[in-house]
Amino acid sequence: MSAFNKSALGGILFEMRSWVRFLLPTSPYVAPYYPTPDVIIQRMMKVAEVGPKDVVCDLGCGDGRVLVAAAKLGARGVGYELDKSLANAASINVQEAKVDHLVKVVQGDASKADVTNATVVALYLSESGNSFLLNSVGPKLKPKTKIVSFFFPINGWEKNLITVDSQDNMSVYLYSSKNVSDGFQAPKQDNSETLSSTSDNSQ
Repeated sequence: MSAFNKSALGGILFEMRSWVRFLLPTSPYVAPYYPTPDVIIQRMMKVAEVGPKDVVCDLGCGDGRVLVAAAKLGARGVGYELDKSLANAASINVQEAKVDHLVKVVQGDASKADVTNATVVALYLSESGNSFLLNSVGPKLKPKTKIVSFFFPINGWEKNLITVDSQDNMSVYLYSSKNVSDGFQAPKQDNSETLSSTSDNSQ
């Protein structure tokens, strides 16, 4: 078997494992791992107007590709990833892209992320994962922080929706935290919901 085929097979097996653990009743993960396509990342960066003045917080950063893309636009970034192997991969990818002076990867629970300095929060999780994490970190966001989510909307944040960029049946949602300071939060999740994140965004 070629090295390429081994790599592809390894990726498929990892994604399958992430789905299995996500579906477990007591899983700490709020999403399976599936890497955000590069073309989608560019759309997310464009919709959120990411630039040198931004601090991008990627909740469930997977292999770090969103952080690398943001750093190449001059933004600083911090990513939270529960899965140790993915967090290590993200750190390596950040170093190889030579943007480690701009990006920090934290191996840990994204629901405990420090988002107080974030100007942009990136998500590619699940509907329940989005709601759970925004319940946890939403009250800590500065007013007018942008939240950009691929594919999954944020239930309960309809009043905060700025725009939806839809192409080829794949949507990028942009929200603002402008109402969070007024007491607006996403709906409470059942205690059986998962406690942290991964999608690639553990993405």
